[in-house]
Amino acid sequence: MAHVSDSESASSTDSHNDWYTEQVTHELMMFIAAKSATFTCGGAIPIKDIEQDPMNLSSDPVASPVALRWDSADSNGGIAKLVFPIDATGDGKDGLLKLISDTQPASFGYKGEHVQDESYRKASKMDRSSFSVDFCPYELGIVDTITQMLLPNARRGYDTHGVKAELYKMNVYSAPSGFFKAHVDTPRSDTQFGSLVVSLPCYHQGGQLVVRHAKHSVTFDWGRSELSNKTEPLIQWAAFYSDCEHEVLEVTEGHRVTLTYNLYYALGVGDLAGNSPVMDVKMLPLYKKVQEALDSPNFMPNGGYLGIYCEHAYAHSTAEGINALPGILKGSDMAVFAVFQALHLKVAIRPVFDLDDFELGMNYDDEDSEPRQWDLIGMNLSQPCFTDRGGGDGEDPEYILAEANGERLQICWLTQPKNPSLGMVHLTYGNQPEIDALYTHAAIIVTVPKRNSSKAGGEVDMAARPDID
Repeated sequence: MAHVSDSESASSTDSHNDWYTEQVTHELMMFIAAKSATFTCGGAIPIKDIEQDPMNLSSDPVASPVALRWDSADSNGGIAKLVFPIDATGDGKDGLLKLISDTQPASFGYKGEHVQDESYRKASKMDRSSFSVDFCPYELGIVDTITQMLLPNARRGYDTHGVKAELYKMNVYSAPSGFFKAHVDTPRSDTQFGSLVVSLPCYHQGGQLVVRHAKHSVTFDWGRSELSNKTEPLIQWAAFYSDCEHEVLEVTEGHRVTLTYNLYYALGVGDLAGNSPVMDVKMLPLYKKVQEALDSPNFMPNGGYLGIYCEHAYAHSTAEGINALPGILKGSDMAVFAVFQALHLKVAIRPVFDLDDFELGMNYDDEDSEPRQWDLIGMNLSQPCFTDRGGGDGEDPEYILAEANGERLQICWLTQPKNPSLGMVHLTYGNQPEIDALYTHAAIIVTVPKRNSSKAGGEVDMAARPDID
């Protein structure tokens, strides 16, 4: 019987780990490149009565109780009112039943017509012309978050930087069988790119919103049950692109009351990367993919660096751009930064020097060839460096690059470089004095700590993940 030596066993394990790491990084690369990281987002905001708690000094957003008024269809006419949160089994039951009695069966669009078919959709609705509500998604930062997370990848010929959220309808899905089968919305105009659904706090179970795109799905569960961790009333929301398939699963108890807003291109600005308290980063599709990779003992067991070149252009070598980053990250850049930060990994925006042409024109010793395969990464974002080094015959290339204030790192890159910016100007050797330039690309550099083999499954040591200020 043949015996496998310890060295052969270790070599086999290392080969398997390398293969697995390559497969996972390829999946992450394809996931990010396909814009699958940002087809939907959502979050939750607690409700507090400001009049009863005027000294609330928290910097996190809170919502006031939501008052809904509508045209009543009873014999006396007039206006009816209902304040959320309500408990459909308690004091708010009569008001909620009155609201439901004043709604109409909800239809859906099919081949340009409005169709009512309770085998496909069983719900009721009220048009915006028949009700008013004092809830504002702008005041709570929801629209700003959507603007920066979804808008960049949604643009189709519209050079805009903001979002208009227009109230469309109120819907009620009631037990025992309120639901809406999987479907894709039809945009109401060329400028609509998505929808926002807001769940008002009303007791129900079931009724999950499932959003799908490119074989990936995210489920938003806004119901309450005995097993739920939700201890306070919440405004909960989800936004998604118009081309996403979505459905509402069956409501098994209570009533699911939602407001739907159409999302349109509009003028605006955003500055929320890494600082959006109304968004739950765990609801981003990329979060699950990264978490699965980190939880695997075969993924980068010895630690290392992941690199993601920024998809969008930023003035990363100007004083204004340096001060604005990472806050102005947008689209997939914002999603990538937020996800790795939420997983307590060290994340930084750093300049990566483009050395291809530079190194072709330099003479390195053969024994130094391997380190040159590593990337030169600036320690920090900085303005272009100007140096008089490089004018001598046979001058050591590393002597020139030392002015760049960088370090050589072996990076596992998930994307390709884009959007170069001037990084360094230096002298070159020739018959007469000449100058040359090096360019940099802004990239998100993630430090993956070495896996703690003493822990179960060889999991990544959370204590080794540096805190992010």
